[in-house]
Amino acid sequence: MDEKPTVFLKIDSLTVERSLGFGERGVALRGVSLEVEKNEIHVLGGEVGSGKSILCRLILGALERHAKILSGSILIDGEDLLSMRNQARRAHRRRELGFIGRGPSEVFNPQRTVLQSLREFSRLSRMGNRVIDEKDWSDVFYSVGIIEPERILPRPIESLSLFMVQKVALMRTLISGAGLLILDDATAGLDRVAENQFLELLAQLRESHGLTIVMAMGNLRGVERFADHVSVFFEGGLLESRPAADLVRSPEMQYTREFLASSPKLSDRPLELPSISREAIQEAEKKNHGSNTSALNTIGAVEDSVDQ
Repeated sequence: MDEKPTVFLKIDSLTVERSLGFGERGVALRGVSLEVEKNEIHVLGGEVGSGKSILCRLILGALERHAKILSGSILIDGEDLLSMRNQARRAHRRRELGFIGRGPSEVFNPQRTVLQSLREFSRLSRMGNRVIDEKDWSDVFYSVGIIEPERILPRPIESLSLFMVQKVALMRTLISGAGLLILDDATAGLDRVAENQFLELLAQLRESHGLTIVMAMGNLRGVERFADHVSVFFEGGLLESRPAADLVRSPEMQYTREFLASSPKLSDRPLELPSISREAIQEAEKKNHGSNTSALNTIGAVEDSVDQ
């Protein structure tokens, strides 16, 4: 008899307000609810400003200083992230969460060497009172496809290719023993070959190390080949969330169909990429703005206490 899926990350009715400057405020997330199963690769797809990156940062415990959480909760393996004190949240993030962003400076001090960076992280992300021994690093290097670690350990992070930087960031996750890996447009700067290799590596690590992976991506090219589930965002709202193969085969929303079509393929030239039609945008706006607005009128909105 098959085991029932285990929900590892649960986001419930999450609404977040942010500053737009000049005294104006807007909604960054609109009543977002979704579940990510343990050992799942879950892609958050959307254009710039759709809310996918803000959600990733909030899961990590990092949100803009002047943002407010109006409603909702984030549970990671049953623990309520938003109810934690700042110190407990930081310790939880170092032990339980891995992160890879768009470039080296989001994860590392670029001037530090690989060895210095990994030593520092090992010290900060200790499990209990045990600092992870450097003798245990060899298997981790090989797990991410670094065959000659002695060649990169003395090199500054800023001297590495982006693909190698992302591999070292994956090493950090494996060293900490984290169960949840968050990626925010981590493939955006990679060429097509490196991107495919990186996605294949993520799939391998999911199997070998039991990772649960949440990825924010600006295009969904070939997403059904590596992801289990896809959630499509638009202007802070969740348009649809379905198994990857089902979403690619038969999207419910016109916006999703056109967003999928706008993702570049290997044969595309820049001028050939289609744009999303006004009708599709109006359909998405109607779905987002026509519901989940009650939280915006909440009296006494709770100040966001998430540390940067």
